[in-house]
Amino acid sequence: MAQLDFYFSPGACSLATHIALEETGAAFTPKPTYTRKGQTRTPEYLALNPKGKVPMLGIDGKMLTENTAILIWLNRTYPNAKLLPAGDALKEAEALAFVAWCASGVHPVMSRFFGPQNFCDLPDSADTIKALATKATAANFAIIEKAVTGKDWVFGDWSVADAYIFVFYNWATKLGLDVSAFPNYGKHFERMKQRPAVQRALAREADAMAAMDKAA
Repeated sequence: MAQLDFYFSPGACSLATHIALEETGAAFTPKPTYTRKGQTRTPEYLALNPKGKVPMLGIDGKMLTENTAILIWLNRTYPNAKLLPAGDALKEAEALAFVAWCASGVHPVMSRFFGPQNFCDLPDSADTIKALATKATAANFAIIEKAVTGKDWVFGDWSVADAYIFVFYNWATKLGLDVSAFPNYGKHFERMKQRPAVQRALAREADAMAAMDKAA
């Protein structure tokens, strides 16, 4: 099998890929790369990934970026893990559309909470940006709430779509957002925390964060 090197930042969107990797059972070398310490902006990292982002998956020395692309590669390389619906082309496409929406629709909105100054540099604009992000996030969470109502997982069986939305609810809890209007999403979050792959990924990320804090 391929030699895999996984570049991630604890708590970042790379958690979606981290969970998927654990679900596959594949051996990989974790490469904690801390965004808040600027490690994705170093010359060394930018030489590997000029986008300066995580996740990044090294596959026998070749670098693959973007959650969506990495998740597709993992699904095709480790079909037994059933990371995406199989046997129904339309259902697989629907799952990919959902994952793409997570990457291009939900994630950019929630990014405004973590760096409002990156979206508007006018004085005293941060609170307005966060207020707009709160409203837009609630609209996105309402879509997710509907997607998980009446079932355990977004597409019936577990898929990487579930890993991706786990990231956003996790962020919401850390940000202190009001998620009371999304009870089924909350139950989904709790179900996800019971999966061994999720527990392993979270434990590794917690250890990496602790090591970072100790070194600071």
